[in-house]
Amino acid sequence: MRISIFGTGYVGTVSGACLVRDGHEVIGVDPVVGKITDLAQGLCPIQEPGVAKLLAKGHKAGRLKATTDPSEGTTGSDMVWICVGTPSKPDGEVDLSALDTVIREVGKALRNSKDRPLIVVRSTCLPGTMSNRVIPLLAETSGLKVGRDIHVVYHPEFLREGVALEDFDNPPKIVVGEAHSGAGDLLLSIYQKYDAPCFRLELNEAEMVKYCDNLFHAMKITFANEVAAVARSIGADARHIAEVYCADTKLNISPCYLKPGFAYGGSCLPKDLRAILRLASINSLRLPMLQGIVESNELQIHNLITRVLSYGPDIVGMVGLAFKPNTDDMRESPYVKVAKALISEGIELRIYDSTVQPERLMGSNKQQVQKTLGRLEGLLVNSPEKLSAANLIIVNHPTIDADRIRNWLNAGIRILDLAGIDGVDSRDDGYEGIYW
Repeated sequence: MRISIFGTGYVGTVSGACLVRDGHEVIGVDPVVGKITDLAQGLCPIQEPGVAKLLAKGHKAGRLKATTDPSEGTTGSDMVWICVGTPSKPDGEVDLSALDTVIREVGKALRNSKDRPLIVVRSTCLPGTMSNRVIPLLAETSGLKVGRDIHVVYHPEFLREGVALEDFDNPPKIVVGEAHSGAGDLLLSIYQKYDAPCFRLELNEAEMVKYCDNLFHAMKITFANEVAAVARSIGADARHIAEVYCADTKLNISPCYLKPGFAYGGSCLPKDLRAILRLASINSLRLPMLQGIVESNELQIHNLITRVLSYGPDIVGMVGLAFKPNTDDMRESPYVKVAKALISEGIELRIYDSTVQPERLMGSNKQQVQKTLGRLEGLLVNSPEKLSAANLIIVNHPTIDADRIRNWLNAGIRILDLAGIDGVDSRDDGYEGIYW
């Protein structure tokens, strides 16, 4: 099957790599020349374990192509997957400009074509967006009637950065929102060998499922940190307590996101929570718990900054800058916020994150971190050894071991561990866990 993918960020690139591996012909479409140049040579434009290898194999087999031309991307395609970003505006509203642009481009390409590919939208968007915005815009620009001339589905993704290949291959569920009954048949045919429950929903139901997942994940992270703060105040190790409630997979559903740690961040949870709160405001609804999640998450960041400053360090080291390990995505990373605050206090900062390579950054990821921190080259070091001049080191990612921690402690460096490094004795002088 020939599948074009509009938007070659994390979702689009991972999806394309897996589809190529499964034997499909994929053509990536993106206005960013750097991304297309990489893909056209079989190179990976993102940092995600395993993806580069799949793309290289697909390119060698002749099944991977790339273009900046939307018409070329749609010509001869059986399906058009739309995977562009839907970030937040300053007021929390979803910015659908990239999605609108792609829908117009696809519609114009189809107006003068006999091709009738299935349109598959994967971009996260609020309930009602497909019915009230995407479909009317596609019909207007293409001159086609959805449901008669062409079909449209909404297919939310459930890919976690850092383990995206595993999530694509072993999805928790496959969800398809259909504008018309049977519209998702072609899409579901590519998942015949995948072992996962499949749900065919109304468009607005499928759109809401994605938000429900991310709101729940955001809530679980905040819950774990708030109860961990209480545990620490009474002298209890929150990790021991978490071990008990995370063992209850019958009633607590899953231990994912329930371990105490630091604030949530990234390209999904913050913006999706803002979007729901904005929607509630427009509809005169009060959602105090969800609003409280935002406030509590910001408080986690504020409390850590206050804790660091209380020690009066001249030089602070950080292990990890991206919002989570195994990715270079720094969009809305809480660690970027901490870094900015410490720099503004006149503290010298040194950061070790082996996945973040400034010369490989693109798009909004690059723009946001440059706007916040300036040139990363002046902050990043290429090995953990170069953090040894710090008075205090914040361990954000579990990418170092207990021996490294002990060496730093023996050198008189204070450690604030947000990752819970295995094998470290929390009673060691100079060592502090975020909640233990």
